[in-house]
Amino acid sequence: MKAPTRATLFTPKAVIFGAIGTIAETSDIQRRAFNSAFEAAGLDWVWTAETYRDLLRTNGGQNRIRAYRDAHPELMSVTDTMVVELHTAKTDHYVEMLGQEDLHPRLGVVELMGACRNNSIPIALCTSTAMENVKALESALAKSLSFDWFTKIVTIDQIARPKPAPDAYAYCLWQLKLDASQVIAIEDTPVSLISAKANGINTIATPGAAILEQDFSDADMVLPSLEGAAVQYLGLSKST
Repeated sequence: MKAPTRATLFTPKAVIFGAIGTIAETSDIQRRAFNSAFEAAGLDWVWTAETYRDLLRTNGGQNRIRAYRDAHPELMSVTDTMVVELHTAKTDHYVEMLGQEDLHPRLGVVELMGACRNNSIPIALCTSTAMENVKALESALAKSLSFDWFTKIVTIDQIARPKPAPDAYAYCLWQLKLDASQVIAIEDTPVSLISAKANGINTIATPGAAILEQDFSDADMVLPSLEGAAVQYLGLSKST
């Protein structure tokens, strides 16, 4: 894992969490939800952890299903309409599974959010997932943090193109009324990192557990977690 490239970034005027995976580890839950959707549809597809790790190089659930189909000529009978139906079923399974999991925020997330709030720095969520998935995570983490702490939440429902296109961050910056140079983004996948950097945003990468070995070299800083980041790298005082 790449070490921090400098002792500090800067104290931002907003911190943008770039995915639900930066807040909690959900990749394996999503993988299992995909498999449940495939099984319910009568498909003999089984995405192993290794398979899903490779598919995470593609952003967006429907795009991952298409990528898997397109890589296997024998699966071309699965139409784009079926892809949409599979993804809708996956979302249903995912929401149900989240409600059954004993889910906790990733290390340092609540600490950083608290420091931002203590320093009157807005927090935003800028994700390519649907609001339904955000709401499900909000419910699953209700005992640990409040999504009311987010000043702005941008989802795929509000933008034309998912990450790695720059749309989500461009819209989030517009919502925050800030320039790219004034904010710091947190991302957990290289493909989403591209979106932040396309907007000129300084970015901290906290790789998800499923993709620790992927290339995060474009990030300004790569950390195993956000623990201590508020004070050590962003110059924020601790929450009281």
